[in-house]
Amino acid sequence: MNLKKNILIPLLSLTTLVACPGGGGGGGGAAFALLGLGGGGGDVPAPKLEILYEGVSRESGATLNLGSEPINTADGKTGTVTIKNSGNVAISLPGSPNVVALSGTDASQFTVTQPASSTLAAGASAIFTLNFKPTSIGVKTATIKIQSSDAAVGSFQMNLTGTAEAATPRLAVSVGATQIASNGSYGMGSVEIDSIGSAVTFTVKNTGSAVANLDGPPAVTSSNANFVLNLAGFPTTLAANASATFTIQFSPTGAAEVKTSNIAVSYDGALAFLFTATGTGTPKPVPTISISHNSTSFTTGGSIPTFGVVWPTVTSSTKTVTISNTGTATMTGITLSKPSGHTGDFTISAFSAGATLAAGASGTFTIQFAPSTTGARAAVVRIATTNGNNGAASSADLNVSGTGKTGADVLVSWTGTNEKAANDTDGGYKVCYSQTSGFTAVHNGTTVLCADVPNAGGTTPVSKVISVPTFGNWYFKVYSYGKYNTTGGTPSTQTSAVNVPST
Repeated sequence: MNLKKNILIPLLSLTTLVACPGGGGGGGGAAFALLGLGGGGGDVPAPKLEILYEGVSRESGATLNLGSEPINTADGKTGTVTIKNSGNVAISLPGSPNVVALSGTDASQFTVTQPASSTLAAGASAIFTLNFKPTSIGVKTATIKIQSSDAAVGSFQMNLTGTAEAATPRLAVSVGATQIASNGSYGMGSVEIDSIGSAVTFTVKNTGSAVANLDGPPAVTSSNANFVLNLAGFPTTLAANASATFTIQFSPTGAAEVKTSNIAVSYDGALAFLFTATGTGTPKPVPTISISHNSTSFTTGGSIPTFGVVWPTVTSSTKTVTISNTGTATMTGITLSKPSGHTGDFTISAFSAGATLAAGASGTFTIQFAPSTTGARAAVVRIATTNGNNGAASSADLNVSGTGKTGADVLVSWTGTNEKAANDTDGGYKVCYSQTSGFTAVHNGTTVLCADVPNAGGTTPVSKVISVPTFGNWYFKVYSYGKYNTTGGTPSTQTSAVNVPST
């Protein structure tokens, strides 16, 4: 019997087809067998060891180059290695006596600071440090091994190398525990413009193995005068592993902005430790004056609306002036004065806030006009401060004006009783007036005033506009006179008092 096998492989099962020929002329038969391979699956929980140096994952057998280091330095050169469990169950690091075992030809030139734990949970990390501190010149090599429960990498190995150079000086700079990287930067914080920040102490250490001959003086330089150096006591040489200090004060001027300075610590003629100091100059709180009257700004001075016409000896209504401090600091030395003009005709009140005005506060004073005589009158009112111009002194002049009133018109009318015929040209009328009731109608130029209304022929005038020189009650009498009766007739009955207002 011939046996033929056909093997079919579908996605999730294996089918074996066996065909047997029929006998005795009969038809053939067929048999089928279906074998399942099982279903489901997924990753089996396991630890996974990962080693990173300078943020890069390293393979077992890789070489870590720690670079160059002078011989016999106090600190050596340090690198940090991370052990990470990238798996989904805890990993153990069973190395004994050390998790990280160091060996090799130049193992004595390297040291290892062990990780804090020999067990890492899923996703956890631990670090250990490598230190290269050579004692003789040349390329140095060593090996580190890490045992783990990762079945795929039970023993992780890395090769170490470093180059030992001749003894030489090397400077490092720090602030407290903060080490500043070569060509790095250090932030000095924020300081108000035109203010002096706190002194920050920088430590310069010779981490090399030979004396550093500091250049200068000065050995330390700043490219920006806003960063003030104090090098008092700074030495001219620095022995291996020795330190010295200097200070920088950030004292910004000019615009409120970020400011930078290139700091250089120079040594041995051609060498330098370089870094950048940065600081932010913030706006300095200053007072800022604002002056207004009736919602109109007079901060830079100007002419306020006139007081108009006012009788001498009468005091006008008040005009109110507002002084505000729109800045961020107290305004001081506020004064009001009348430096020029008819100063006696204008009065100013005291400023309601006194000589100082807090930030955001306001105060007022008033001006009044009391003319001493008739006609145009003007003066200057000056507002001054010691720091109202954004910290500088300020001064603004307000021009004030008014007019002393010369008279008020009163229309006096009467019934014609002239001494001659209407067509005669001699004679006329006298209109006498006084502020005294029952006065005698004789002009004296002070308490009694009289005005002629001469008869010029034709229609006899029976009225006259009289301009009285001041306000108050005025009394009037009218009488006629002629060529041959110059004393005139009997004065008219006194009129009722006419009140001339003071405004």
